[in-house]
Amino acid sequence: MTVDKIKNIYAFHSYFYDSIFGWLFSHGRLLAIKLMDIKPGQEILEVGVGTGVSLPHYPGHARVIGIDISKEMLEKAEGKKASMGLSNVEVHEMDAGRLDFADGRFDKVVAAHMISVVPDPLGVLREMKRVCKDDGEVYILNYMQASNGVVAWFERKISPFREALGLGKYTNFDALIKDADLVVDHIERVNFLDLCSLVVCRKRAL
Repeated sequence: MTVDKIKNIYAFHSYFYDSIFGWLFSHGRLLAIKLMDIKPGQEILEVGVGTGVSLPHYPGHARVIGIDISKEMLEKAEGKKASMGLSNVEVHEMDAGRLDFADGRFDKVVAAHMISVVPDPLGVLREMKRVCKDDGEVYILNYMQASNGVVAWFERKISPFREALGLGKYTNFDALIKDADLVVDHIERVNFLDLCSLVVCRKRAL
């Protein structure tokens, strides 16, 4: 899926994202923030922040930066920031595959329900790793497909339809995380019917 197509799809999704996906995916987002155990002064990057449904749940003692490629989704996030007085939050329009941040800036980096949507998931994950501090944490929250058997075969078959709806394509997350050279510390099934997984990874210190 091209970047322009992603922008068009999420411009449309911005009108109803909170009322549908905000509710469906809330469990995983809240658990991710809880597991982060964010300390005062830490900086968090949320890649694919969307309408900012998670922003009110971060502690006020941390600086949170959210980026997204959809201008329409970010307008919703900016509205939440203003109406809720989230002075510790910034949101920026940015391509997740080319993050405009220095190496090793963030204590924790999270991507919720976007890795399987982007054209180059490995490139995005490598960028997330690049801007994360050594021994910092990278959180991946996504629909995780079965790795083998009939279910996996079926999921690969319906992947083009899911991608057309902007819900992501078939992605081998085991291979993706291995290729990005991240250490998996924790995996937990989350969200409605446990259809998604929260994967907590660590960036190896050089």
